[in-house]
Amino acid sequence: MYLVQWTDPLFFYVKQPSGGIGVIKHSLVTFCGKSKAGTFLISFLAILSILFAACGNGATSSNSSAKHVLTLGAHVGGDFTKQLSPYNPLGVNEGIKGMVYETLLYVNRISGDTQPWLATGYQWSNDQKTLTFTTRSGVKWNDGQPFTANDVAFTFNMLKQYPAADQNGLWTYLQSVTAPDDHTVVLTFKKPDTPLLWYIGGQTWIVPQHIFQGQDPTKFANDNPVGTGPFKMTKFSAPLLVYDRNPDYWQASKLQVDELRYPAVKDNTTLQLELMRGQIDWGSFFAPGLDQNFVAKDPTHNHYWMAATNMFTMYLNLTKAPFNNVDVRQAISAALNRQQMAQQAESGYVQPASTTGLILPNSNSYLVSSLAQEQATPDVAKAEQYLQQAGYTKGSDGIYQKNGQKLSFSLTVVSGWTDWETMASVIKQNLQAVGINVTVNDIQDTLYYTARNNGNFDALIGGLYGGPNPFYLYETHLDSANLSPKGWNWGKWDNSQTDALLHQYVTTTDTAVQKQDIQGLEQIYAQQLPNIPLVNAGDWYEYTTQHFTGWPDKNNPYADGATFNTPDNEIVVLNLKPVAK
Repeated sequence: MYLVQWTDPLFFYVKQPSGGIGVIKHSLVTFCGKSKAGTFLISFLAILSILFAACGNGATSSNSSAKHVLTLGAHVGGDFTKQLSPYNPLGVNEGIKGMVYETLLYVNRISGDTQPWLATGYQWSNDQKTLTFTTRSGVKWNDGQPFTANDVAFTFNMLKQYPAADQNGLWTYLQSVTAPDDHTVVLTFKKPDTPLLWYIGGQTWIVPQHIFQGQDPTKFANDNPVGTGPFKMTKFSAPLLVYDRNPDYWQASKLQVDELRYPAVKDNTTLQLELMRGQIDWGSFFAPGLDQNFVAKDPTHNHYWMAATNMFTMYLNLTKAPFNNVDVRQAISAALNRQQMAQQAESGYVQPASTTGLILPNSNSYLVSSLAQEQATPDVAKAEQYLQQAGYTKGSDGIYQKNGQKLSFSLTVVSGWTDWETMASVIKQNLQAVGINVTVNDIQDTLYYTARNNGNFDALIGGLYGGPNPFYLYETHLDSANLSPKGWNWGKWDNSQTDALLHQYVTTTDTAVQKQDIQGLEQIYAQQLPNIPLVNAGDWYEYTTQHFTGWPDKNNPYADGATFNTPDNEIVVLNLKPVAK
């Protein structure tokens, strides 16, 4: 079972990295959570007070010709608390991951492309049970000490010693990690598992042995973070974090940002206002009407891009009728107006989801041509045909029934998660139109998690969490080894053909074989519908080009632009160029 870096759909609102596993209530799952964001209303007087309070704000130093300051709106909620270890289970302060601590590789979760980082290369053994990294020469920790392969081996063995820090469960699969010399790290696995490369190379934060030796990384205060990254923390305070350029950074020639500022912003409305005033350069928040309320205010400079890296779906409890009948599942899917959900629930920022389980357009290269035509609007006739094939007949009240039982079920959502509530309303209307009665069960988040994890539901809206290619979504949510409550297979899909394709994928590095496996999985998904995809889930990302250019966008997706995604945040900063004044 792979543990993703986010936990639940919270992060689809305002992701603010507080670390851990889940979304922001976010930040989500952590998720990949910490604080739900919605739409905030603010009075005219409150807006004025914010405007006046901002006068003379230090964030305007972005205009300074002497120092190029980048201000990030990455923390929405209360004041900062000091969480400076990258393995703090309660969350990590913004900037610690990526800006200070780095990974062996950078893996673009949109394209799947992999770049060498602290490692210059890697190689699998023929049996895929040994992974060898070559570490980069000439890299120093920001206290001047040399970085070596011993730091890498120490980091992984530290995670074994302190399992609470091993948030991706790597030592479930690892047998040993050693550094035979200063530039070589050898990881030995209990059995082949090639997709672990993303978690090992792209999501494990390498720490210095000379600082963390003898420390529990989940409790270590780490008051003076020592990393290999482009920045050093120079100020911690409750309302503001400041990082200054690391002059000895191993890619110093690429770095044109001198200082990072992370102010604590109280809510999304304030963040949007400060972004429009040019006091914040880069933010991540959900707000409806960004075209009118943000872009139109300064079309030359104000932009956003909501890259889809995850998906919202309707989980069906496959252990009970009528959801154990594939014709019923297909009827429900055919009845849905996904385009309406995308527009009304997600303000048109994302596209309707594919019933292949692929996150498109990211995974277009895996798409089977016969499955390319997706149904985004309802097909009532098709839905009713499926119901009739399943043995249902329409009653005098317009609701289909079978053996005296009406086709009726409850749909569970979290109270206050307005996009889910909107989707549930659309689903209820859509299914009523084809003769299926739905009752929306709106409950508190803790009750929702309990019901979801224990299978105490008919249907519920939830997240499908992706990765650098479609395997990660399929494995996380369809592998029988991940059946809840152990894992994230909440619908309880248990299918031997699915498991066989997933197993074959992890035992090879042959990309042609892996592509065939993924295409086999997407066909199972489309034909059997283990759950019913609704809409893609965007990573919220807004920015202004007033002070910096070089931002990623849909035409140049060199990284995910959300401030809370790491190490993408570092990749973005290394590509920014100050605007000449």
